[in-house]
Amino acid sequence: MSKHPTPDTPSEWLGGPFLEEAEYLRETNEKAWRWEYLGEITGTGGAIFDNVREERLSLERIRGFERRRNGIDWGWFPDPWRLVRCGWEPAARRLVVFEEHSANKMMPADTGRIVVDALTYADADGEEPYFHDEILWCDDTPDAKVQMGVYRREQGLRARPARKSHMRRLSYEWLAGLREIVIDPERCPLTFAEFTLKEHMRDRDGNWIDEIPDGNDHSIDAVRYAMMEDVLRG
Repeated sequence: MSKHPTPDTPSEWLGGPFLEEAEYLRETNEKAWRWEYLGEITGTGGAIFDNVREERLSLERIRGFERRRNGIDWGWFPDPWRLVRCGWEPAARRLVVFEEHSANKMMPADTGRIVVDALTYADADGEEPYFHDEILWCDDTPDAKVQMGVYRREQGLRARPARKSHMRRLSYEWLAGLREIVIDPERCPLTFAEFTLKEHMRDRDGNWIDEIPDGNDHSIDAVRYAMMEDVLRG
């Protein structure tokens, strides 16, 4: 069955699941709905991520994530160290970014303490905070191996290298292909800015080209590392 039914296609031919999925996408990302189900060309200029949605996230919503993903992009100066934490909702193809931390000129022992603090939280109101032993997916560089070693030895953190080899473009396309990327701009202003401002490159005549520029992408990279195992699983 074509995914672009004509306006006069009887609804009983499409089926309940098809209509429910189409209606959900129309409500959450109308441009994607118009492209996917109506076949309209809905380009948005040079934006790479036109599936970003701004939302203020409650603590209750954050505590409810069953699948948490944590990514780290290493940096010193001027490039920053960046930790981004996300909630992954695969059934809805939704990624929710709810926490970020950034630092310059900090040694691994110091950034490790930031991570420990971020992973130390209560599961409900009135309960005592405790350390949650969540995996940290990290940028895999020669320097990163040393820093991950410090995390493991000194803080007992499960820091693992993300399998990012030759995966930059694929991981960008995977993120851009999600139904939505929800970001709380108050909790994660750096991440929100990067995702909403990231654009394709232009040629010398000012035309958009199918290339992704490097730079101003520390949170994006941290999110890519956090989700790389999911990207590889398809």
